[in-house]
Amino acid sequence: MAQATMQQKPQEKQSGAGNGRKAGNTDKVKKTLPVAPGVVIMVLLLVVSLFVGNMRALQNVTPASFLKTGNVSSIVEDRASAAQNAETVARRASLDESLYQAVDSAVKEFRSAKTARDLSRADQDLTAAVSEMTAEAKQGLDTENQRVLTRAIDSFTEQGSFLRQEGRAFNEKANKAIALYEKLPTAFLLPRPDRYEGLE
Repeated sequence: MAQATMQQKPQEKQSGAGNGRKAGNTDKVKKTLPVAPGVVIMVLLLVVSLFVGNMRALQNVTPASFLKTGNVSSIVEDRASAAQNAETVARRASLDESLYQAVDSAVKEFRSAKTARDLSRADQDLTAAVSEMTAEAKQGLDTENQRVLTRAIDSFTEQGSFLRQEGRAFNEKANKAIALYEKLPTAFLLPRPDRYEGLE
């Protein structure tokens, strides 16, 4: 019995020594765990939340697509049609084909524009093409055709005036969105709000 007891004691000591080593190792592992990944994750979460917050704030003040506001879509179609009517009459003057092609190309660009900025630029190109064609055509048309051309140009001009009025109303809202956009810390990650150009 005494021998058995003596044998058990050294085993218990050894077992105790082993537990001590394991506990010490666990403490070392805890001390050597890297802190960097946790910091990186926290920073990423902050950046993402900041980005989402900025994006929502900008969306709240950004106006709807210019083509979907007011009567813009119908104005665009009426102005394009007036330009084509003017071209039909101007062709009776037998001008250089390049003048008519310039109007056709400008009308196509004007109709396919998707943003306020693109539409304003396309409208400037269309205005220039129609003006050049009209100036040349008036010299080669008789009185009656000149009157018909004038009516087409008057309609074209009127629709252009309507379009610019819509552009001014749109820009009043867009300017507020742009002002906010320029203050946002994540602006470089967000699309700049659309704006109708050439009204100043």
